[in-house]
Amino acid sequence: MKYTLIVLALVLVLIHLNNAAREPDLEIPAFVKTMKELHQGPPRQPSNKRVNVETRWITQKLDNFDDSNNATWKDRILINADYFKKGSPIFIYLGGEWEIKPDDISSGHLVDIAKKYKGVVITTEHRFFGQSIPIRPLSTENLKYQTVNQALADVNNVIKVLKTEDKYKRSKVVISGCSYSATMAVLFKKLYPDVAVGSWASSAPLKAKVDFKEYMEVVGKALTQLAGDYCYDLINNATAYYEDLFDSGNGEQAKKELNLCDSFDATNEKDQWQIFSTIANIFAGLAQYQKPENYDLAKYCSVLRNFSEDDSVALSKFVQWRLNYPKCVNTRYQGTVDYYKWAMDNYDGSGLAWTYQTCREFGWFQSSESPNQPFGSSFPATLYTDTCHDVFGSDFAEDDIQGYIKATNDEFGGIDQNIKNLYMTHGGLDPWSKVGAGKAQGATIIPQASHCSDLGSIRVTDSPGLTAAKKRLQKLVKKWLA
Repeated sequence: MKYTLIVLALVLVLIHLNNAAREPDLEIPAFVKTMKELHQGPPRQPSNKRVNVETRWITQKLDNFDDSNNATWKDRILINADYFKKGSPIFIYLGGEWEIKPDDISSGHLVDIAKKYKGVVITTEHRFFGQSIPIRPLSTENLKYQTVNQALADVNNVIKVLKTEDKYKRSKVVISGCSYSATMAVLFKKLYPDVAVGSWASSAPLKAKVDFKEYMEVVGKALTQLAGDYCYDLINNATAYYEDLFDSGNGEQAKKELNLCDSFDATNEKDQWQIFSTIANIFAGLAQYQKPENYDLAKYCSVLRNFSEDDSVALSKFVQWRLNYPKCVNTRYQGTVDYYKWAMDNYDGSGLAWTYQTCREFGWFQSSESPNQPFGSSFPATLYTDTCHDVFGSDFAEDDIQGYIKATNDEFGGIDQNIKNLYMTHGGLDPWSKVGAGKAQGATIIPQASHCSDLGSIRVTDSPGLTAAKKRLQKLVKKWLA
């Protein structure tokens, strides 16, 4: 087993280097890059069949709740009607903080169910993501239209438009989503209960929270359970080593060993927050979409150890590898703020709109405030609240953000939802499950699985828990459509 993991680890290195060679040479701060990867959407499902996917543009109101504002924009949706017969169901996979693509509706469990019922599968692109940009520039003033309520109203309008067409008039609607779009799937059924007959929410974070310290706890738990104590301890030891260097006034040594750019200020606390958060994000990205049947975390931890027997050297080299071997690691706090401000006028899919939404509605700032994780204690939630203030302005002081998050929970009810025909699932090792529904709220928990683990087709490699969760959805959809 040990030698198999070593071979697989070498294969991972070669694949990553090949991908690095194809990537454009963009000067994106390392912190921003890791945040983008965490929120790029779930991995697309493999497909052996060519699918015809149609692109349509739906006219939306800029402000769905202001009758005096007549501004409109074009919202992109993708449609897979390969199996559709007139009057059959509409299955909608809600887009989240990513650009929608044909692969989203070409295969997977939802497509399999749609095929059984001769339904159409549609994915909607969320405003301010992908190609669906309602207004430019992405200034703080214009981003006020980036709210979950506005996005849910957009989805409702898409359904209204479709329902004016003869072939869809009698079609029942089933809503689904993953991650933030699963949050939307829950809230859509709550706010528009008669529009959809049922809703499937895979890994929906529901409780808005400023200091989301539990997230990294679950990442650490996944590393221990699926890769071993040695992996957790290696990361923990290496992080402690670099923290000690900074704390003892030897930050320049840490800067050299971590290959940080000259602009990094080893004495600046916020710059230190950035590098430790960046390191944690890299491992969080691996844990968030791991598949236990593929031994993903074991493979990556094997790569980590193979870089060096010295824990600190191994960690540094692993970080360089995951960042595609930059000349130096650009992870300066002010550099991130400046980049987001630049992105307001130069839309590049940087995640600016999602950053705004977290500042204004949800929080979910993944900090190191818990001692039960291997990434040290050097990136408090203040890293994110300060970024909100420095990017979006004076209305985003920490007290303001606390108020926004409380208002979100007051409006939507957090994890305590009482919604008919709603199916919620979470992976047992999903970091987002800590702000999602549990068994007490009726959610299905899939052992050892991670984020949005049940999107794929039913396969012989699925665990018993994963298979049971997927089959339960099949039964529920049959009931909803009856």
